[in-house]
Amino acid sequence: MKFYVDPASLKTKKNRIFLKRAVKKFGADFEVIYKESPKLRLRNFYLTIIKVEGDGQLMKILRKLEIKVSKKPIPALVDVRIIADLLHKPEGRLKPIGVSKDKEYIVFALAEGKILCDNPGVALMLIRDENVFWIENNGLNLSPVLTEIPYIPLKSISQRVISDIALVFSRITIGERYAQEIQRILAEGLGGEMEAEEELTIVRPEEKLIKELVDWNVIKFSVGELPSRAFIDVTGSPLKCQWFAIIFALLSDYDYVVVHGIPWNARLRTYLRKNLIWVGDAPKDLFDYVIRNNKIYYKTRIEHRDVEITEEFIPLYDIIK
Repeated sequence: MKFYVDPASLKTKKNRIFLKRAVKKFGADFEVIYKESPKLRLRNFYLTIIKVEGDGQLMKILRKLEIKVSKKPIPALVDVRIIADLLHKPEGRLKPIGVSKDKEYIVFALAEGKILCDNPGVALMLIRDENVFWIENNGLNLSPVLTEIPYIPLKSISQRVISDIALVFSRITIGERYAQEIQRILAEGLGGEMEAEEELTIVRPEEKLIKELVDWNVIKFSVGELPSRAFIDVTGSPLKCQWFAIIFALLSDYDYVVVHGIPWNARLRTYLRKNLIWVGDAPKDLFDYVIRNNKIYYKTRIEHRDVEITEEFIPLYDIIK
């Protein structure tokens, strides 16, 4: 059967969530029909009707949730941000990260896609139980939840990945013309003398670059374990070392990558991948979701423009302290 929801009942985020969840639970669907009001022509308001395809039981549930329903259309002028929120359908898994400011419902965030946030605690909530590689640059002790690796064991990485790493690493450091030689060194090693502890005069830039990675224990030419939930601490190391760890993670088979506290490098923008959580500062337009100051920001396309939606929350770790 067909019935309608009064848009005025959906002014609160709570009621919009209740509508979506109730409709999903009953295997029903709803449609937001909106158009510009020819008389008012208000840019941020549209004349809106919300139509639901469901049964009588769903109508009763919505009424109990204080959502007004009717068998006849109930047109109303609705803020475009409410329309955007109703139409927004996140693609991927959602994970709880907190509760609403009024503590009336749980706030979920998309755990997939590219996410920019300012809090490692939020990142930890999004990657729980996931296959993840975390690059740490603020000295945060992650040992209770992740396994620290002392270095990236190059002999445990496939030649295909080594080739990709060499190409990207050369591009963002000394130049793509060195990619082939960097690949050779990563695959074969520097040689006994160059890997020794004593000071050496290394003339070739690619050898000097790789020697720096070895000296800072970012890589070793050896076999080693790569746990399913791993982190490497690059705190205090040169930026090139930090970039290498990021590139390894972005090109690896890990499902999730978290970068914490590393300065943004514009040359990395081409290589951002799905399921990347960047904790720190970076261009917002490169990310699907932004979580800052305990607020989630995301956008939905409405009438040829992006409408930003904001949701404020109290983090779970603040509630259970």
